[in-house]
Amino acid sequence: MSAPHDNRLRALTHEDADFWADVVDNVLIVAVTDRKGIITYVNDKFCEISQYSREELLGHTHRILNSGEHGKAFFREMYQTLFSGRTWYGNLCNRAKDGSHYWVATTIMPHRNAKGEITGFVASRFEITELMNTKVRLKKQAATDVLTGLLNRGGFNASLVTALENAKRPHPEPQALVMFDLDGFKPVNDIHGHHAGDEVLKVIGQRLIELIGPDDAISRLGGDEFAIILRRSLKLMPLETILTKVQNLLEEPIMLDSATVRISGSIGATPITAADTLEGLQKNADVAVYAAKQSGGKQARMFTPSLHKTTMERAKILTEARKGVELRQFEVYYQPILNARTGRIEQAEALMRWHHPDRGLLSAGAFTDVFADSALAQIMETHLVQSFHDDIQKWKEAGLPSLRLAVNLSHLDLLNLEQQIDLFSEIRELNLEPSTFMLEVTEQMLQGRRAEKSRLRLRALAEDGFGLAMDNFGYGTVRLSTLRELPLQSLKLDRCLVRDIATNAEARNLLAALIKLGHGYNLAVTVEGVETQEEFDTVRALGVDYVQGFFISRAVSATELIRITQRDAWNPAKTTTA
Repeated sequence: MSAPHDNRLRALTHEDADFWADVVDNVLIVAVTDRKGIITYVNDKFCEISQYSREELLGHTHRILNSGEHGKAFFREMYQTLFSGRTWYGNLCNRAKDGSHYWVATTIMPHRNAKGEITGFVASRFEITELMNTKVRLKKQAATDVLTGLLNRGGFNASLVTALENAKRPHPEPQALVMFDLDGFKPVNDIHGHHAGDEVLKVIGQRLIELIGPDDAISRLGGDEFAIILRRSLKLMPLETILTKVQNLLEEPIMLDSATVRISGSIGATPITAADTLEGLQKNADVAVYAAKQSGGKQARMFTPSLHKTTMERAKILTEARKGVELRQFEVYYQPILNARTGRIEQAEALMRWHHPDRGLLSAGAFTDVFADSALAQIMETHLVQSFHDDIQKWKEAGLPSLRLAVNLSHLDLLNLEQQIDLFSEIRELNLEPSTFMLEVTEQMLQGRRAEKSRLRLRALAEDGFGLAMDNFGYGTVRLSTLRELPLQSLKLDRCLVRDIATNAEARNLLAALIKLGHGYNLAVTVEGVETQEEFDTVRALGVDYVQGFFISRAVSATELIRITQRDAWNPAKTTTA
């Protein structure tokens, strides 16, 4: 088989051999090693590209050129091929003397002696650095989000696969997946245009790079969804600190050409462990993001199994609620509020009820998650206003005096200005007077970072003609200055203050003091949670203005409210002897 080859070589003259040697030296990078890998020969082109002199290379192994690009498994497979007598083909990244890397397409052939024994190896190479750099560049472009320069979803998936592989190694380093959506991003697009939205995304991307650094994967998954795979950063600071810093950078104002905008984020995080899967990790992080959104946004939540269970239950409720809205299962009920001096029902608190097909009539406390879902809440609020219009018309036709409707704003996001503008616009479009409504607020709505914004919004509502009431007073720790700073008309004392007032002098004294406090601020005072005749007689004797509770009535339908309001059973002369 080798005769033709041998004859061809024998036919070469010395001039021919010199010519072909020149061809090889000008085209190929050549090195010869012994069986142990010690370099015994290199040509000029090898020295040129490696930047090492022949003297520096001879007597050494190729480890002098190791770039660190290839792992042990790569070289193990190479030497297994060579020592089996086969030729090895592949692309190698080497490190030149100045530290720069270069790529060579390599062919290594075993060299045998007359006995057929492998005595060394001959490697011939040609440079492909530009080609490999182009491939790397194209690969990077395919994994990069064009707008922000972050990884795109494809790049994120590849990074998450690598993170999972790292998690399966012995003694893995801590890793975490963080995902988040931008709260308030849609209004930026709607009000300022998509160009402004793009600028916001680019600013967020740059801030993330500056915070996290280039060593951890940062991705824009699409739209306003982002993801971060943390590894090195967790060596520098705890995960909780990183999440706080991410939230802070999201809330920093962003300067646009046309305006300054503010957004925030709903952040979910989950640790990356060997037991996780690609799909499972993303699902867990999504669950945590969803939980953050359900809790009002502007916060971070860690994934836990119990959180997953709670989230699934919430998702089930929301699915049923959407269907319930279509089937008109929701109805506004009204709990009467009695004027303690006249004995007449002059107000009613509006409360949503759900005629659930399986669970019966549900109060709002059983489906608070419905109000936390922005899309559903908007539908519910529209339904609420239409119900007010229809029911007020029904009461007028029945000859009822005008009732003032108390609406608890804790079920409507006070800071969701877009929805509230829609809600109160609908009130005006249906020719409903703002003064018909008493908007109830709680201390939670006036605390934390939202406090000042809440106060400004409440003052604006009061200027529009809506009444304001402080609800659940006495249960928490509302500062007395709040009663002076807000344009309130009413103070509602929490039901916890009513317990034992018929038998406990201290409880009566406390309630009496709070009633006087409210009157001192020129506020009408309502006591909630009155359930017995004794409690009713006691609060009336203490000088309260309005009474609300099961003793007066539970929440009833608009039709039933007509019957209750028309009766005269609450005439003070008939209900007490005081």
